[in-house]
Amino acid sequence: MSYLPDSLSESVSFQMQDLAARLSKEAAINQTIAEADPLGVDEVFQRLPEFNEQHDREGIKQILEQAMARVPGLTAWNFTQCNAAIRDLSMFGASLVRFGVEPADCVPGFSEGLQALAASVAASIPRDSFIDYTSRNPADERERTFTSLSQERLFIDSLRRGMSALDTCLIHLLLACNFSFAHQECATSLQAAAVGFQTMIDAIVQVKREITPEVFTHHIRPFFEPFRVAKRAFSAPSGAEMPILNIDQIIWGSDCTDELYTTYFRANIIRLPAIYQEISQTWAGQKPLITRLKDRLASGIPLSREERRSLQELHHLLTRIYTFRMPHYKVAEENVVLRQQERGEDQEVKGSGGFGLPETKYVLDQTIKCRHITSQALLL
Repeated sequence: MSYLPDSLSESVSFQMQDLAARLSKEAAINQTIAEADPLGVDEVFQRLPEFNEQHDREGIKQILEQAMARVPGLTAWNFTQCNAAIRDLSMFGASLVRFGVEPADCVPGFSEGLQALAASVAASIPRDSFIDYTSRNPADERERTFTSLSQERLFIDSLRRGMSALDTCLIHLLLACNFSFAHQECATSLQAAAVGFQTMIDAIVQVKREITPEVFTHHIRPFFEPFRVAKRAFSAPSGAEMPILNIDQIIWGSDCTDELYTTYFRANIIRLPAIYQEISQTWAGQKPLITRLKDRLASGIPLSREERRSLQELHHLLTRIYTFRMPHYKVAEENVVLRQQERGEDQEVKGSGGFGLPETKYVLDQTIKCRHITSQALLL
């Protein structure tokens, strides 16, 4: 492997290869957590949509109390069991909050239990994340949903597949960064990253086509509100908590200092599992691919055939990211407009993670700018 100005140092390269190898095991970890039912609540979850549709606060409170009572001495629990318990307790808690009841105020041990479980797995927040609702959510008859709507199951399944696709893309992107643009492996890995991203596009297209703003805004979104653990409110799972955060960082974000972006990135990366946070920390301070490209072009030396191929594959990847981000932005915009119209308000509407359209538009615009840079470079 050659370590040229537009490739990583040898020590960082080894770290990236190790992180890529570990990331390839994340799907198996998620599946193990999805299969776990440490609180014995599989059957209860089949009744949760009915409780929610009947606005049965007392019934939800009782099943949450029963689940909390099953939390044993935490020292005996392993990583899988703790994460599965966080997933399930949080969904019951979110159902209570949907109807104006803070679980910390009425369910004994709720805060203490979630805090202890989170500490056991070194989680940054003591509640569920977007990965819990998607990749770590059992499929088929054991699937955890808030409603009985087929659209919610479609929503979960689409994003579950999309999250897996992002992992595939990220693994190949990490490998691509080990090489200079002039190396064949750079182009090959970037091509594989773009192919891996395709399922994410399919997922958002399916969501846009089959889940109307009315269904999402009125029936699914209300279950994604903050709840308190002890005295602090923690935001609900959000679509911003995806490994595309790492993909952005590697392509253009690691040297971006815009406060809008850095605030958004830091708030969401800590909600992802540890491997994604490690990738972020390792990549911090490295030049993103677009900066490497700018530096290469500034030399004034014409691009070689191998470099042009790598650049073409990076352009293809950015095109696919744009093809995801544009409909994603439109979906978010349609839901925001609907909520504003129904409330009769002009004020900004926030997503479940506490961010709004400005952040979604920002990352879309950055993708467009990067794609323009690669397009123009290919014309040289």
